Amino acid sequence: MARRGVDWYPVFLDLQGIPVLVVGGGAVALRKVKGLVQAGADVTVVAPALEAGFRRLKIVHLLRRGFREADLRNACLVFAATNQPQVNARVAAAALERGVWTNVAAPPEAGNLLVPAALRRGRLCVAISTGGASAAAAKALRLELEKSLDAAWSGFLELLEGRRARVLATVHDATRRRRLLQALGRAKWVKRIRAQGREAAARAMDKLIDLETNGRMRRTTTTRPQHGVTKRTMATGNGKH
Repeated sequence: MARRGVDWYPVFLDLQGIPVLVVGGGAVALRKVKGLVQAGADVTVVAPALEAGFRRLKIVHLLRRGFREADLRNACLVFAATNQPQVNARVAAAALERGVWTNVAAPPEAGNLLVPAALRRGRLCVAISTGGASAAAAKALRLELEKSLDAAWSGFLELLEGRRARVLATVHDATRRRRLLQALGRAKWVKRIRAQGREAAARAMDKLIDLETNGRMRRTTTTRPQHGVTKRTMATGNGKH
């Protein structure tokens, strides 16, 4: 049960090289550690006994003993994930007293950080939280979203990333740049990937960028001489009269 009256703030964290302490050696702790390792965190695990899967995580610091408050010394983030709520509560109390963000497996209200259910499709990550009301409900919603957020979305984001950088570098007018980025960010490209394939969508996106950049440049360069010709013609005509 989540703490009443808390409006949780959703956020994504860059944990590259950040020291994180995980207290617990069971399946729940192992699942959290795998995600932290994937995010590049500097993980230390403290537990008297460890699941076999921990031994395959070579870059994790393993301390086979009970929790000590001194373990919090360098931690920027703490996960209390034992199967003993009283131990988790003690870890959380010590961490929160030091101002360290803390996630608690049980009871979750003892911490000040919730970890959402996450749906990943390449660069796309959708985080889902019920505010601590029900982890099972968050998982059920994630499974529902999996049906609509297919691999076409990750393909779309991969195409968009490089083209966005190109637009930012070549389109200097803020209004045109914003309009073009909005056009490139529409869901219609996902539908095109599903219907015609990724390469067809890539060509169409490139064509749109070319029309906006090269087309504008051509119109600008051809318009200027025309003004000159018009002025010369008018001057010649006035001379005859």
